[in-house]
Amino acid sequence: MKTSNTAERLLASIDWSILRALGGDGESVQHALHELLASESADAAERAYWGVENHAFVQGELFEVSEACSSVLIASLVDPREKWVRVAVLDLMFQILSGYPSTSPGTPSDIVQRCHRVVREGLWLLYREAICGERDAAFDVLEQLGEAEKARRLLSIAGATSN
Repeated sequence: MKTSNTAERLLASIDWSILRALGGDGESVQHALHELLASESADAAERAYWGVENHAFVQGELFEVSEACSSVLIASLVDPREKWVRVAVLDLMFQILSGYPSTSPGTPSDIVQRCHRVVREGLWLLYREAICGERDAAFDVLEQLGEAEKARRLLSIAGATSN
């Protein structure tokens, strides 16, 4: 695993074995996130995406591991990434932020709020992405955080100053 990037370091520092996911511990989510961040094609990113979606959350139902997953996802926007990785990361964040807590043992009832809090720590990364990156996907995430209007204002200011 390449550890020179922020998200990869964070990914390696978390004890995924103690976090609950669908069907077991969070190690499958760790592996899928690693595969996503290292993906060399859109197809590889899509396969990894489903590895996260089918374990950290399923059809909007969030498991305990979603919080750590959110942390790695937002951290992944710090460093340069391929377009397909950025889009998948933003799509996963959107799915998590629009989810609801699982009633399974080990999932905190406030998991949605925890995920929102974690992603908000990197709010500036989402603004940057909305201004000069994957705009539509970033706006979807910002909408879930109640920040889309502010991002639109920043985008209009950025557009006015670049002319």
